[in-house]
Amino acid sequence: MPLITNLIDDKSPLIKYDSTWLPGTSADDQSEDQYYHGTFTTNNVTNGRATFTFNGTIIWWYSALRNNHGTFVVQIDDKTYGPYDGYSAVDQFMVPIFNISGLNQGTHQLTLTNTGSGTTLYVGADVIVWQSNVGDDNDQLITETIDDPDPRFQYQESLWSSPSDVNVYSNGTGHYTEEQTSATLTFTLKPYNILSVGDMVTLFGKTGPTNGPYTVQLDGGQTNTYNATTNLPYYGITLFHADNLGSGQHQLTITNSPSASGQGLGIDYAIVSSLSR
Repeated sequence: MPLITNLIDDKSPLIKYDSTWLPGTSADDQSEDQYYHGTFTTNNVTNGRATFTFNGTIIWWYSALRNNHGTFVVQIDDKTYGPYDGYSAVDQFMVPIFNISGLNQGTHQLTLTNTGSGTTLYVGADVIVWQSNVGDDNDQLITETIDDPDPRFQYQESLWSSPSDVNVYSNGTGHYTEEQTSATLTFTLKPYNILSVGDMVTLFGKTGPTNGPYTVQLDGGQTNTYNATTNLPYYGITLFHADNLGSGQHQLTITNSPSASGQGLGIDYAIVSSLSR
C-alpha cells in the first residue's frame, strides 16, 4: 500500500496564521539557520492561532524547544489535545512538538493555539509533514513534474514575463505577473478503480515582500484565496495542494489578485500524482 508523505514549509500560504504571528529573522534570532530551510514563524501572544487543513491519517508539526517557549494546545477537528510544553533549557531544533496518528483517512483541520504566559510565551512553526495510506499493496504512485514552460500551462503571454530573479526558480524558468490575470494548468490523471487521495496536484512558486493575494480554482469549483506576502523572498513554496481528484482531465486556475500596486504572482512548477496498478 503506497504511503504518501507531504511536506510544507512555514512560509506556505496554506498555513493560516492570525495577525499575532510574525516571521522569525536573523536580526531577532541568531539561531535562524537551525530551522528547516533557515525559516520559521513565531508567536508570543496568548491565544495566537495557526490553522492548517490536510487529508491524511498522520501529521507532525515541527518547531523548536527553547527556554522562552511555553505551553500550547492543538485541536484536530472537534477534539483538543494538550496542553503541551515547548520549554527546554537547551535549544532543540526541528523537533515534532505535536504529532498524532490513527486518524480516519479524510480531511482534517488542525489548529495550534498559544497558551503560554510570562517568560515562556513563545511557540513556533517550522515545517508540517502529513501522511496518507492509499490504494492496495500492488499499487504504485506515479508522479510527474510539470515545469512552467510546459504547454499544459497556459498564460496570456502579454501579461506575463520571466521574473528578474528567474535564476533561483527551478530549472531557471518561471512566470511572473503584476497584472490581475490568470494562468491555467490542464492535466490528466490515469483511471483507477477508486477515488484516491493519491490523485493530487501541488503548485509551487514564490512568496515575498512584493507578492500578494491570489486565488485558486480547481475544475470550476470553489475559489480559494491565499496570500503570498512574506518578509523575504522564498522559492519553491507550496502555493496550492489538492487531492482526491479522481481520474480524467482537470484544470487548475490561479489568479493574481493584488491588493496594492506592484504585488505580483510567481509560478514555478507543479507536481501531479496518481495511483497505478
